[in-house]
Amino acid sequence: MRNERSAEEGHPGRRPGSDDLEALGAIVGPGAVSADAGDLAAYGADRAVGPWSADAGAVVRPKTLDEVRAVVRCCERRGLSIVPSGGRTGLVGGAVASCGEVVVSLDRMRAVLDVDPLARTVRCEAGATVAAVDEAARAHGLFYPVDFAAKGTAQVGGTIATNAGGVRVVRYGPTRSWVRGLVLVTGGGRVLRLGRGLVKDNTGYALEQLVVGAEGTLGIVVEATLGLAVPPRAVAVGVVGAASVESLLALYGRLSGARCTVSAFECFDDACLDAVLRARGETRPPLQTTAPMYGLVEIEHDGESDEAAVDALTEVLCQAQEAGEILDATMAQTPAQARALWSLRESVSEALHPRRPHKADVTLPQRAMGDFLARARALVERHVPEGELRIFGHLGDGNLHVNLLPPRDGQLAAAALAAFDEALYGLVSDLGGSLSAEHGVGLLKRPYLSLRRTPEELALMRAIKAAFDPAGVFNPGKLLPDDGGC
Repeated sequence: MRNERSAEEGHPGRRPGSDDLEALGAIVGPGAVSADAGDLAAYGADRAVGPWSADAGAVVRPKTLDEVRAVVRCCERRGLSIVPSGGRTGLVGGAVASCGEVVVSLDRMRAVLDVDPLARTVRCEAGATVAAVDEAARAHGLFYPVDFAAKGTAQVGGTIATNAGGVRVVRYGPTRSWVRGLVLVTGGGRVLRLGRGLVKDNTGYALEQLVVGAEGTLGIVVEATLGLAVPPRAVAVGVVGAASVESLLALYGRLSGARCTVSAFECFDDACLDAVLRARGETRPPLQTTAPMYGLVEIEHDGESDEAAVDALTEVLCQAQEAGEILDATMAQTPAQARALWSLRESVSEALHPRRPHKADVTLPQRAMGDFLARARALVERHVPEGELRIFGHLGDGNLHVNLLPPRDGQLAAAALAAFDEALYGLVSDLGGSLSAEHGVGLLKRPYLSLRRTPEELALMRAIKAAFDPAGVFNPGKLLPDDGGC
C-alpha cells in the first residue's frame, strides 16, 4: 500500500519484508539484494560516532540507471524509505540506516565513462571513487583537484551529496566548484539531467547545485560530469612548527603576498602528531624543535621545476622565522619526501579513529580562530574534563576539525557530550562561523541547524525537499530538523 505522507511530514517508512525483497530482487537480480546481518551492519553505517545504531532493512545494489529508477518506484509504491549509500566514509551519520530503510548502494556502478581533454571534464558513474576519477584524468595530463585522505574509498556520489572539501579548497574550491552536470533519480523515479556538462548555462535555476550538499535527501545521483584542471608546473611542500594558530595565520598572510600560489595550508596540534607517530611506531618527529601547533604548506609556482618552487617557499619560511612567526621548518626536496610530509597530516584522522573520537567539523572566520580554540578548551574543562581535545584541519579556508577523545579506559557520557555540543555550536555561531564545513549535517548536527539557518531558510529547504521528493522516501530524518525519524 502506498504511503501518503509528504516529505514535509517526514517518512519513516517500514522495514521490508520477504515479499519486498523478492520484488527488489526481480529488478536487480537476487544476488544484488541482501538482508544478511553482516551486509546490513556494513552498509547501514558510516564512520560517525553518535547515539544511534545501524538498523538497515535491506541492501540493494543496482547496476544501471533503469534499475535505480525501478528500485525507487518500487520503494515508493511499497512505503519503503531509501538511504543512498556511497563509500560510507562520512562522519555525521548522513549514510546511516537506523530505521529499517533500504540502503541503495552504487557499488556496481563504478565506471569512468569518458574524459574530454578539450572540455576538461570527466563523466563517471556515481560509484566511481575519487581516486579512480583522478587517475583517469591524469592519463590525459589533467587532474581532479578535490583531494582528501579517503579518496581511495569515497565515491563520487557521496562527495557530491556532502559537497566534500579536502586539502586544496583554498586553491581549487570544494566539490561544488567542479560539478558540471548530474543525472539524478528523484521522486517517482523521475530522471533529471542537470547541467549537462556546460560551464555556462544561464537558463534559470541551477538545479544541480541544489543537489550538491543535499546529503541524499533529494534523490540518488547516478552519474556526474566533473571539471578537471591542469596540474601545476612546480610545487613545494613544507612542514612548520609554531607557537599558536595565530602564528600560523601570520605565515599564511605572508605566503599570500609572496610570489607563489598557496594550494594547501593545513594544521595539526602536537597531540595529533604524537598520535600519528605512535600509530606508526616512530619516535622521531619531523622537526628538531617541538611546537604546540604544526602547519603543512603546499605552494604552486610558475617556475619550470620543483626546485624553483622550493627556493620560493624557503625564502618565505626564512622570513617568517626571522619575524618569529614560526619556530622551525623542514622542506621536501623530492616527491617522495613531499608525500612523507603530507602523510603526517593525512594520517591524523586514521590515527585518532581507534579512540572513537566525538567529532565537530566547523568553519570560522580566521580572525576568530585563536579565540575559538581558547574558549573551546574551556568548554571541554567545563563539560567533559575527562576528554582529550585534538585539533587539526584546513587552516587556509577556516575549517577546523575538533576531536574529543574519551579516556583510554572509558567512555564520555552522552549527556555531557550533548551539553558540550550545544555550547560548542553556540560558540561557533557567536563567532560568525558554521557548524558544518565539509562533513554535512546528517544525524549528528541536525538538532543545531537552526543556529546557522533562519526559520525562513529552513522553510524553503523543506519546500525544495518536497518538490524533489513528494513522498519523502529519500534519507528521511537527515539534515532537516523534525524531518521524520524512527
